[in-house]
Amino acid sequence: MGTPDFLVLGHVTFDLQPDGTFRPGGTALYAALTAARLGCRAALYTSASPAEAEEWLAILRRDGVEVMCRPSPVTTTFQNRYRAGRRRQYLFRRAEALLPAELPAGWEEAPLVLLGPVAGEVSPAWVYRFPHSRVGVCLQGWLRGWGPSGRVHVVPWAGADWLPSLSAAFLSEEDVGPRPGLVEEYAARCPLLVLTRGKRGAVLFQAGRPEPVPAFPATEVDPTGAGDVFAAAFLLRLAEGVEAREAARFAAAAAALSVQGPGVEAVPDRPAVERLLEEGSGVALSA
Repeated sequence: MGTPDFLVLGHVTFDLQPDGTFRPGGTALYAALTAARLGCRAALYTSASPAEAEEWLAILRRDGVEVMCRPSPVTTTFQNRYRAGRRRQYLFRRAEALLPAELPAGWEEAPLVLLGPVAGEVSPAWVYRFPHSRVGVCLQGWLRGWGPSGRVHVVPWAGADWLPSLSAAFLSEEDVGPRPGLVEEYAARCPLLVLTRGKRGAVLFQAGRPEPVPAFPATEVDPTGAGDVFAAAFLLRLAEGVEAREAARFAAAAAALSVQGPGVEAVPDRPAVERLLEEGSGVALSA
């Protein structure tokens, strides 16, 4: 294993479907595939049950993603239940945490790193593992708590002091729930922060100053993972030297394309994103 262009850390998950089947998901899966399909040599460090990994490993390897999987007795498993249009999320199983000592040699030199925790499996201390990298974080996994029933709820993040060390942070309105003031608090500490807002688009905060991100029309089939696609695309485009506003527009186009098919099937490649950008300005992000 050599040094990848883009390294992602986080649990690949199983999402329990209404028909009782399980579908691979998680920030790590969507972000690693996005990086690969946008032209990067991508790598993923995750943890899951080896006996349950065949399906998602095949997906990642088909796109050339290198995978280091820490063996775990279980794979992190979520279920989303909807009532009156509102989602209740449950965590049933949690795989092992990711350990810095197990990171393959050379991966710590990846120029781009996205931390994608979904259940606290990536310690904030990982931020300092990559002193020469551009590091982004999807904050959702540090803003989740759960009780004996597994029901997920929003908790303030105790590690927000790490925010100034990041290149960018990403979260959704759902991640902060009834605590919208957390967005401004985190944005004031982080050089760049993006808040995704579903079909109403996104907000880019630069040094705490908000700017709306126009979004693209999308025939939504499955919104799962759109925010993760946005994060990976934004971080990559930012590293290519464009301004944050342009990186956000590129990411919005990638996210809009990603919702137009089931699961990871619709995660777009770079030509598809560039075609959408050429078609004109956006008006509605599904994320």
